[in-house]
Amino acid sequence: MYMSKLFSTLFLLGFFTKMPGTLGSLVGLIIGVVLIEYIPIIYFLIIYIFLFFIALLAIRKYQKYEGVSDKQEIIIDEFLGQIFVLLFIDINLLNIIMAFVLFRFFDIIKIFPVNYIDKNYSGCIGVMMDDILAALQAVLILQCVKIFIL
Repeated sequence: MYMSKLFSTLFLLGFFTKMPGTLGSLVGLIIGVVLIEYIPIIYFLIIYIFLFFIALLAIRKYQKYEGVSDKQEIIIDEFLGQIFVLLFIDINLLNIIMAFVLFRFFDIIKIFPVNYIDKNYSGCIGVMMDDILAALQAVLILQCVKIFIL
């Protein structure tokens, strides 16, 4: 159980009382940028997919132990959601800032279909998928900006 707690809470960072989700996203942003810059994308994708499935298992185990479906300290989903956005952008300062702001915006505001997933799926799939959908919304906006503005 302790390993699932460590992983789900991003090594206990989720227990920070002020904005744990934002902290998880910020850590994801920093680690994601470093990994994307220094390892081949194929290895990055393999690591990401591996971490995604480990996160599902860890969240499920932690939820079962705690008895609560989406505890605030579970922030591995924000970490992985933020990294997901980075997979679809050119890594430069403006894009990194926009990726962070847009992901946090969509994760907090929960525009459809994120709000639907958040309200109707409380297990590990729901915890992870609302962040992945928020990440996809951020990616969509970033791609529109890239196509129509930049």
